[in-house]
Amino acid sequence: MNHYLKQRGKVWYLRMRVPLDVREKAGREWIEESLRTRDVQEARRRRDTRKADLEREWELIRRVGDPSAIERTLAEAELERQWRNRGELPAAAPTVAERLSEELSDAAQAWGRREGLIDRFGAGIDPEELLDRFTEETREGERLRHQLEALRGNLPIAVAGERWLAKARLTDGTKREYRRFFSTAQAKLPLPQQVTRTDARLFIQWLAEEGGEDGSGFARKTVNNHRSALSALWSYLDLDTAIWSGIRFEPAKGALKRDVWTLEEIVRLLDTAKALPGEAGEKLPRVIRIALHTGERAKELAGMRYDPENDWLVIPRDATKTDAGERALPCPDALREDVKAWVAEPWATQSVSNRFSELKKGLGFKGREKVLHSFRHTLLSRLHELGVQEATAAKIAGHKHAGMTYGTYGNKTSVESLRGIMNSLDWDARLEAERKAIEARK
Repeated sequence: MNHYLKQRGKVWYLRMRVPLDVREKAGREWIEESLRTRDVQEARRRRDTRKADLEREWELIRRVGDPSAIERTLAEAELERQWRNRGELPAAAPTVAERLSEELSDAAQAWGRREGLIDRFGAGIDPEELLDRFTEETREGERLRHQLEALRGNLPIAVAGERWLAKARLTDGTKREYRRFFSTAQAKLPLPQQVTRTDARLFIQWLAEEGGEDGSGFARKTVNNHRSALSALWSYLDLDTAIWSGIRFEPAKGALKRDVWTLEEIVRLLDTAKALPGEAGEKLPRVIRIALHTGERAKELAGMRYDPENDWLVIPRDATKTDAGERALPCPDALREDVKAWVAEPWATQSVSNRFSELKKGLGFKGREKVLHSFRHTLLSRLHELGVQEATAAKIAGHKHAGMTYGTYGNKTSVESLRGIMNSLDWDARLEAERKAIEARK
C-alpha cells in the first residue's frame, strides 16, 4: 500500500502530516522528503524506515522536548573541542556550556519578570530558586536544563534509551516495547544519574498500582519487564543496576472489571458530544462511533489509517499494545465518512483519552468501571450476541487467540471475510430505536 507516498515525475516522495501535539516543537506541519528512488517497492521500504525514525523523534519530543536540540548540543560541543585542539578557536571564546548557561540565565530572568517574581533590576526571589522554578515550570527551561545536563554526560532516559537500542541486539518488537517503557520512566523519574533506590522503588510500585492507559496497574510480568529494561539501560550507562533489584511490590489487588456501555448511555454520550462547541463537537462523536464499531484503544484510534483502495481500517503495530493488535478491518458502511474525516486530522492519544474522560465525568460516570476501553467490552458483547466465533471476535478486537486450532492454524482469516460481520453490528439502528424509547419514556 502506498500510504504517505507521493510521486513527482518518476521519483517517489514521503508525505506525512506532523501530529498536532508535536507540530510546534517540530517546526512544521508537513513532512515532504524525496525518497530518491523510482522503484515503488524500494520507496515503500525507505518510507517505513524513515517513518519509524520520525515517530521515535516525535515520541521523544512529547517526553523531553526537541531531541535534536540535545544531539545538536553534543555535536556542537565535539566540534568545539576539535577546533580548540587545532587552535582554530580563540581561547577566550565562550564554550557551548557557557553560552547555554548564559541563555538559561537570561531566559529565567525574562520569565521571572513576566511572572512578577523579580523586578526589572533583578531584585526578588533568590536567583537559584528562580532557575529551579523556571526549569521545572516551563518547557524552555526544561529543554535548556536537559541540554546542559547532556554536556555533563547526563542524558534523559528516553534519549539514553534510544542510543542504547541503536546498538542493542534485540528484536524490533522488543525494541518497541522498551521504548514505551523508557517513555513511561522518563515521565516519572529524574535523569538517570539522579535516580535513587527510593525513586526506583516508588516507580515500580506506581507501575503495579496505577500504571497503564486505564490507571488500573500493570500485571507482575509487565512490571518486571519494565524493571529489566531499565536495569539493562543502567548497565549501558555504567550506573548501579542494584537499585532495580530486590524491590518487592504488589500489583493492584483484584483485576478491575470493566462494564459495557448500555445503549441508553451511548446515546447520552453521543448526543452530549455532538453538542460540544468547536472541534470537540466534531471529533469526539467520531471517537465514540469508531471505538464502538472496532473496539480500538485510544492509541489505536490516534494511529489508525484508512486504505481507500481496499476500504480497510489499518491499525499499525506502532499503535498497538501487542503484536496481535496489528490488524486491518473492513470499514463498516455506517462508519466510512467518520473514518475519512478522523484520519485526515486525528487527535493524539492523550487528547483522545482526556477528551473522552472529561465527557463521561461530566455525565456522572466518575468510576473506572466505564471508560473508553469499555467500548472493547461493548463490542465483544455484541459480537457474542450475534454468535460470532471467538477466534473471529479476537481477530476483530486484536486479541491473540490461545487455542491450538484457531490460535495456531486459524490465524489466516482474510480481511474481507469480516466485512459482513462488521456491517451486521447495526449500531445506528439500535441507537436510534433506543433514542425513540427514551423520548417515549419522557
